[in-house]
Amino acid sequence: MYTHTIYIFLLILLIYPGRDTNLIIDPETDDPVVTLLYEAKNNFERGEEDKALEIYLRVLEQEPGNYEALWNTSFIYTRKARSQSIYSSQEAIYRIAREFARVCLQIHPDKPRSHYVYAVSAAGLADNMSNTSERIQLIRDMKEYSYSAVKMDPDYAPGWHLKGVWHSKLANVSRTERLAARLLHGRLPDGASNEKAEEYLKRAISMDPDVILFKLDLAQHYQETGQSKKALPILETILEMQPVSQIDYRDMIEAKERYDELM
Repeated sequence: MYTHTIYIFLLILLIYPGRDTNLIIDPETDDPVVTLLYEAKNNFERGEEDKALEIYLRVLEQEPGNYEALWNTSFIYTRKARSQSIYSSQEAIYRIAREFARVCLQIHPDKPRSHYVYAVSAAGLADNMSNTSERIQLIRDMKEYSYSAVKMDPDYAPGWHLKGVWHSKLANVSRTERLAARLLHGRLPDGASNEKAEEYLKRAISMDPDVILFKLDLAQHYQETGQSKKALPILETILEMQPVSQIDYRDMIEAKERYDELM
């Protein structure tokens, strides 16, 4: 019922695109939509993501094509999906995130966050999916749209992080997996490298050192490429950080587990 309602709502978004809200959010404004965006942003930064999502959905009821509300809604849904422990639950929420991202991209193709949330929803959906033609297309989308997001906004750290994750995952796919994928579903993308993975993940961290996930993914990359000595100090740094959201707490638990494995 819930998912069905979401899809009906998304059809409405395509019919009534609304106005662009790529603006500085002023808490003193008389514009009720801008006030809601400011409130949602504050809730998200405090780690109250469910409250933020509720407000962004309220904005979309008033302005169905609102850029800020669309991309943030998709992004929060990807975070909700990532917090699920069962893949079927993850998949259902990732697909909702991807639909919001698709609408955002269709209405605002010239905006970097449209491309980013489309890429990150593809990444999440593909992560634990078995090799199928859909998964291969999702992997291609992850690369294409993360690259275009960074091209539009070179200072956006999450875009660099996602590029780094793409290189890390694809550079370490075995020859057997590549052959099986090509024979059954289509060729996996080429061009990934561990050097670029490290470069892009480090760049994301240098741009925003307070994001636990960026450091955790770099540590994981080092572990999975046989560079555990490089992973250890990064994990130690994570364990000294202050979590904000539930996802931060989960990431810190994983960091502690990885740290214990290496000690």
